[in-house]
Amino acid sequence: MVAQNDDLLTEILLKLPTKSLIRFKSVCKHWLSLISARRFSHLHALRHPKPQPSLILSAHTSQHFYLRPILGTKKLISYHFSLPKPKILSSCNGLLLLQSDNHQKDYYVYNPTTKQSRKITLTDNNNYAIVLGLRLAFGSSKSPHYKIVCIRATRKSSSVQTRCCQIEVYDSQSRGWELCLESFTASIHVKFDNGVHYNNNIHWENYPSAHLYFDIDKNITGNLPYAQTPWPEGGGGAACHCQLQESNGHLHHFIIVSDNGDKSVAVFELHEDYSEWLLKYNDRFGRVPGKFRILSFNRGDDEEKGTLAFHVPGKIMGCAFHDKSFKELVDLRNQVFYKEDAVLFRPHDVHQFGETLVPV
Repeated sequence: MVAQNDDLLTEILLKLPTKSLIRFKSVCKHWLSLISARRFSHLHALRHPKPQPSLILSAHTSQHFYLRPILGTKKLISYHFSLPKPKILSSCNGLLLLQSDNHQKDYYVYNPTTKQSRKITLTDNNNYAIVLGLRLAFGSSKSPHYKIVCIRATRKSSSVQTRCCQIEVYDSQSRGWELCLESFTASIHVKFDNGVHYNNNIHWENYPSAHLYFDIDKNITGNLPYAQTPWPEGGGGAACHCQLQESNGHLHHFIIVSDNGDKSVAVFELHEDYSEWLLKYNDRFGRVPGKFRILSFNRGDDEEKGTLAFHVPGKIMGCAFHDKSFKELVDLRNQVFYKEDAVLFRPHDVHQFGETLVPV
């Protein structure tokens, strides 16, 4: 009876986790068709809006590894793409944007859960010939379709400190590109190759100047407010900026402050109206090695229970802010890519994703 009633079968399947549905695709052609439908993936995202956050880490050996820091994973799990030697350019809510290591440097949108991919062809643009960055924009619970924001620049800079840029946007629904911002001037220091999607805007780092964002709905750019560095009492210290990051529907900004060998990590959260950065955490980590890199931040539903995964030479560590506890997540010293006294993963080597069924 259930197998012959699509509405009832759909309702049952929507209750299941993503990995179970991947296995159930092989039950029969009908189930494969039902679970693979874009409408089903959208409904499933609405039922499961907050999948457990995972990381894909890219090592200098061109290997990729899977890690779920929130579950206290004790080892890195090798992840193999269905495309040859890809470079991960962007990640957003379960999808990745890849660049292949072939002569053409082809681009693909890739779902690491289903291992489906779609080739994306850039437009020919002789006036704005330099591609500064490509960023995915996707909210699985808001729309089953994704967009890609492409930032281009002219070969000749408009001045020593600025360049003339243009923004094109690809829409997976129409499968075409649209010129959305014909011309704007940006600082040469904006990291267009490392943007973050939040609130259907793409945000780029420009520390110590104001970070830049692009509103996809309104086709305008703007600047984020400044975050006030929490200097230690009595003054002194040095601040080091870390990447912007989205977690649980909020945008975060990290600042690491060093003071006589001790380190503090300040986690800011952007107010929803973009008016200010709110300081959520400012904890002393004590004497940790100079080579210290934040990998990911997970904002829990209870905002007091945020967790941080960070990397020091030889280890990936976890920190729970609510009780200031630390634990070792992964010992890297037995990995083939291990280098003594080295931080092996840079910000653009770390990519967050949650499991999703969305077709590409």
